[in-house]
Amino acid sequence: MNENTMETGEDTSTSVETTENVETTETPDAVELAEDLTIEDLLGLSVEDDALFTDDANHKGMKPLHQWVQHLPEDVRKHIGNLRASYTRKTQELANLRKELEAERDAMVSQRQQTMNNPAYQKAVELANSEEQFDLYDPEGMKREIERQAAIQLKQMLEPAREQIKMEQRKVELQRFKDQNPELMDDAYRLPIAKMLHERPELRLEDAFYIVKAKVGAEKLEAEKRQMEAQRASRRETLKKTSTGANASPKGSPKFKDAWAAYQYHKSQQDKM
Repeated sequence: MNENTMETGEDTSTSVETTENVETTETPDAVELAEDLTIEDLLGLSVEDDALFTDDANHKGMKPLHQWVQHLPEDVRKHIGNLRASYTRKTQELANLRKELEAERDAMVSQRQQTMNNPAYQKAVELANSEEQFDLYDPEGMKREIERQAAIQLKQMLEPAREQIKMEQRKVELQRFKDQNPELMDDAYRLPIAKMLHERPELRLEDAFYIVKAKVGAEKLEAEKRQMEAQRASRRETLKKTSTGANASPKGSPKFKDAWAAYQYHKSQQDKM
């Protein structure tokens, strides 16, 4: 009986040890997944994984992330580090792609513009706009009139393309201006600019922006001026209370605005003694 019991105990211990090894061992796939975590993996999470992972999440009232990071486990900080690096790479890739697209668009517009500015086309436009009357009974005059009619047809045919090029060029200029002045999207600028352009459609976006910017700058300057005046008034009131002894310390000795006031006070106290 004792021998059987001892043998059974040895088998049970071996079984438990094997189970523990199975539960604590991480598979290579799990380790590789953790190391390769990217922004796509984060976007793949949904409310099925956590109730807070909603597509329209806009959580507020939390402590700043930097106050939590130092208390997170190392593995979680590594995940955050991987996600941050992945986001940075994606942002850089998008920025590079945007630059390439803008360069291609600029080149296309420039090429079309050069086509429209071709000397032959410009000469045809001048001829089409000419009001000169040709003698149709003269062979040379008939030739010139035929050329003029052909130029008119060419101008009419290319006019839509010319207007399209002007629109595309304007879009490029506006996008470049927006990139150079990101404050355009701030409500302090965007709303007044939209209102001004509605009331004065002859203005360009750039003109409206500079007008509003000057106004906003003047308002900020006036607000800073009022704030400085309020601070000065507060300091004057404090000095006034101090000089009259209204701001005395708990021990009965008043606060002095300068050394001379302190000397006069202590001298007067000695004279009274």
